[in-house]
Amino acid sequence: MNAEASPFCPIERAETIRSVKSFQRPDLLTSIGQTVSTVGALLVCYAVLLVGLAHGHRMVLLLAPVATGLAIRTFTLQHDCGHGSLFPGARANALVGRLCSLLTLTPYDHWRSHHALHHAGWNNIDSRGRLSDIYSDCITISEYHAMTSMQKAVYRLSKHPVIALLLMPPIIFFIVYRIPFDTPSAWRRERLGVHLTNLCLVLLYGGLGYAFGFATVGLVTLCVIYPASIIGVWLFLVQHKFEGVHWVGQDAWDPFEASLTGCSFLRLPAVLNWFSGSIGLHHIHHAAPGIPNYRLADCHEAHAVFQNVKTIGFREAVR
Repeated sequence: MNAEASPFCPIERAETIRSVKSFQRPDLLTSIGQTVSTVGALLVCYAVLLVGLAHGHRMVLLLAPVATGLAIRTFTLQHDCGHGSLFPGARANALVGRLCSLLTLTPYDHWRSHHALHHAGWNNIDSRGRLSDIYSDCITISEYHAMTSMQKAVYRLSKHPVIALLLMPPIIFFIVYRIPFDTPSAWRRERLGVHLTNLCLVLLYGGLGYAFGFATVGLVTLCVIYPASIIGVWLFLVQHKFEGVHWVGQDAWDPFEASLTGCSFLRLPAVLNWFSGSIGLHHIHHAAPGIPNYRLADCHEAHAVFQNVKTIGFREAVR
């Protein structure tokens, strides 16, 4: 998209951006309430699942979908912390983000830095090829046609739903996030964060395994995190790769314009919207990453320019 394609004049555009960014004010009490209620409820679910299974009550597994939803919401809170949008202070965001990482199995500092690169150039055709952007990256038609038959087959296989949505997400969360993948050597804090997260996970889940049995802990973790990883990747995928998504080169790329044409508005049922932390309003998030999840909907409603972004309903998203 170039300047001529902008939906409003430069003055109106600047005023709209200022107005959007005015929603980047976290409310401390709301943020604390979200953190305590979400993480607290998830811990209660884990406790019921572990104690119930340890005593042979398999019916408690019916609670696993609720725990999965809470794990996704916990990841959304960690995501907000990574953008410095959940709490007013950087230390509070870092502390809560790192604590959440023990429940999401996602090393906070490492993920935050990679995610910042994503925001710095999503839908920029000249900023591709990062492993961490595998679910928002693309190749062009000409690049595909230039592939050999074997390369095309491998590419298509990697995009098959069974591979991309059922097999890869748990591999990413359980295995890939255990190593500082695709990480520059200068990212010392991020590398250290991966190893410290792994150490904490070993101590936490090792202690739980000693108390409840490793088979029980493994089953509970698998029942909660496996579907959460699939749903989380699916959410990210449909908000960045959809019919009509717009890509441009570096010279024409603009973050605000890209939020209008390079992100979708995933309209979810109210319950799913709560569990996902309103992440379906992804166009708002990319327009101003500092907006906390609980202000995204208000920002969307307050600006007419967002009413024309690509809207995807739940059924279409599943399709």
